[in-house]
Amino acid sequence: MTTLKDWTQAHRMWVDDFVLTLRLSGATGEDIADRLASVHTQCDEMDRSPEEEFGDPAEYAKSLGFEPKASEKRDVLRTALPVVVQVLLLLVGSYAIRDWITDTELVINLGTLICWVVLVAIVGVVTATTAWGSTAIYNVWVFTVVFGLAIVLGAAGALISRADLPVVFSGTPVFLAAVGILGVLAIAVLSTLRLVRTSRRTSDPRVRRDEPEQRRAGGAPRSLAVIVPIFWIIPLFMAFDAGFTAMTS
Repeated sequence: MTTLKDWTQAHRMWVDDFVLTLRLSGATGEDIADRLASVHTQCDEMDRSPEEEFGDPAEYAKSLGFEPKASEKRDVLRTALPVVVQVLLLLVGSYAIRDWITDTELVINLGTLICWVVLVAIVGVVTATTAWGSTAIYNVWVFTVVFGLAIVLGAAGALISRADLPVVFSGTPVFLAAVGILGVLAIAVLSTLRLVRTSRRTSDPRVRRDEPEQRRAGGAPRSLAVIVPIFWIIPLFMAFDAGFTAMTS
């Protein structure tokens, strides 16, 4: 029998959606712990994954009497969250990529360092609290203030980098450029896979028996066609910017 911790890690996407639905429905921490432990026990006894045993996590939570209030804004923010993090990586990494292409040393002064340390702290706190089930970032005002500040800090760091301030680092831009490229691509790939997996679950007639056949058949592909390209705008822009820099340098 697996431990709850190991099982949760192995089925992180299903568990995250299940816990988020419970939280948005007003479930207490004790309720969530009990429901999750019950799911874990049953899956272990049946030697099945939670997807196989219970289907879509949100639908299963609703079958237990936990149904969150509909919120289109929350869905939009959940899609926007990875894109905003991509923008932050772009702000930090784009000029490092340009320096890499033009064979110029990367210079980070004190002002840039302070801006980026605060930016990383903001993203780290948001990521950690969201991973632990917090839904605060899905509030429109919280989202706007937090990531508005993060974007301002990212842009300010890039602008201040050329100012006459004490230099704390001067050297190869390869590491920072690689972090920007790999981070943006990883977010695009993981967000796409998550959306595809979620759409497959929610369009499965075994999971959503009460929906009209036409909606089950056509809803998921349309959603994928609209949302998936959003995750690839920043990688494509970064590739275009790098190519333009290479041609004009």
